[in-house]
Amino acid sequence: MRLISLFKRKIFLLISLCFIFLFAGCSSDNEKPEEPEIEVVDPEDEDDVDDEDDVNDDDDSTTNAFGLNPDLEPWENFDLSQWNIDTPAFDTDGFSLRHGELDWAPMATSDSRPFFFTHTDGGMRFVSTIGGAKTSQNTKYTRSELREMLRAGNKSISTQGVNGNNWALGYQPQNANHGGRNGVLKATLRVNQVTSSGSGIHPGRTVIGQIHADNDEPARLYYRKLPNADFGCIYLEHEIRDGDDVTFNIIGDEDCEGNGPADGIQLDELFSYEIINDNELITVKIRRGDHDAEIIAETTVDMNNLESGYDISNEWMYFKAGLYTQNNTGDDDDSDIATFYRLSNTHDDN
Repeated sequence: MRLISLFKRKIFLLISLCFIFLFAGCSSDNEKPEEPEIEVVDPEDEDDVDDEDDVNDDDDSTTNAFGLNPDLEPWENFDLSQWNIDTPAFDTDGFSLRHGELDWAPMATSDSRPFFFTHTDGGMRFVSTIGGAKTSQNTKYTRSELREMLRAGNKSISTQGVNGNNWALGYQPQNANHGGRNGVLKATLRVNQVTSSGSGIHPGRTVIGQIHADNDEPARLYYRKLPNADFGCIYLEHEIRDGDDVTFNIIGDEDCEGNGPADGIQLDELFSYEIINDNELITVKIRRGDHDAEIIAETTVDMNNLESGYDISNEWMYFKAGLYTQNNTGDDDDSDIATFYRLSNTHDDN
């Protein structure tokens, strides 16, 4: 009897163990938890992710800092009532198409559209191709460039001459017909691309701001970066009236050799410039970042000391801003690209 009882207990124990194993097996088949996915990040990929995040942050900060709406036209984001633009698009005479002042709307559907538009971050984007139209038979280079028009759409005032459309350098003799005296041009921008084809001094060279006179330029502000270089240079050329250019190096120099200066401006880097005329002086200031950032470089032209020749009553001035491509030796489709986030022009009363 005792052996039978012991045998029954063993049988019960075996049956219980079978039920336990069977239940555990079913449970593991039906409710097996998913293993967590472990992402392996390559160090180089991690750098790329960080860079991408930085780019996105830049785009957001640009839009927020400047209050620009990417859904609006440039002339809706900026007050361009005192400006017109010449683009590389061809008019019916084979020269640059011109738009602006109080009649910007037709540009939206014109051939100039690829050369001037609102970028995705709201900035005012300029594109200037080497093979585009020029403003006249005597012009060597193409441009996508704004021209100051103080008349602001009043076509009874001529675009040229000593009149209300143009201003006087502060040291010129008084002429009551000028539209202003002295002047300050301020801009905040990124140079996104420069030409890489061509020969000699031409590749990578473009003008981003000017004081223009009747036939000469008292101030041409250049940005230049060589192909494969990391940093770009900024320099100023002052043209003696009916004479030669005098170069003033600001960051690096006009050759901008090698990798460029270590303190140079990279493509897509935000920076600001001021071109200031005060009496006989033209001063250029460069800031890394917005217009209230620290000045990193500057230069001053003394037109009296240089005997520049503009101190006559019948000379007249206007600002220019954008891109004036200084390359006519490269490929036709090669281009300069810049995006402006601030632009202002001011003058003293005449």
